[in-house]
Amino acid sequence: MKNDPAAWLGAFSQRWSHANYPPVEVRPVALEQAEKALAYTYPGSYRSAVLAIGLPRPTADLWDAIDDRSDLPHLGDFLTPDEAVEATRDWRPLGYPDDLAPFATDSSGNLLSFRMKDRSDAVYIWDHDFGTAEQVAPSFAALLEAYCRLPESAG
Repeated sequence: MKNDPAAWLGAFSQRWSHANYPPVEVRPVALEQAEKALAYTYPGSYRSAVLAIGLPRPTADLWDAIDDRSDLPHLGDFLTPDEAVEATRDWRPLGYPDDLAPFATDSSGNLLSFRMKDRSDAVYIWDHDFGTAEQVAPSFAALLEAYCRLPESAG
């Protein structure tokens, strides 16, 4: 499972989503339309994972585990393809870098993103308060693995 983003996304969904709320399906045509609008093709690791698993909707249990034991971003929601385009259009005039493409938000509305010029799937977080982008994981799979390996919340 080490380098299998779909397996990690499935594990993330099982661990951090409510059983009554399955992942939101992503259709290939919707992803392709978003990529066209963004003039960017998402990394293959991300594409294959979200097309196979969908987009999990994490619960607050994830935030509790992060607060207790990690400095990982408070993952809020994975963005649907339409939401990714909308977020890009809304945030670009406010400083969102031209070389980033979002795929998720944190609890403060910051955007987890891929660098458009990279051929890798390293994950960055853009902080809208400070206008900074920093790498938070060397790959999409590594980010998901880090969330899956969080210990249970102490609360």
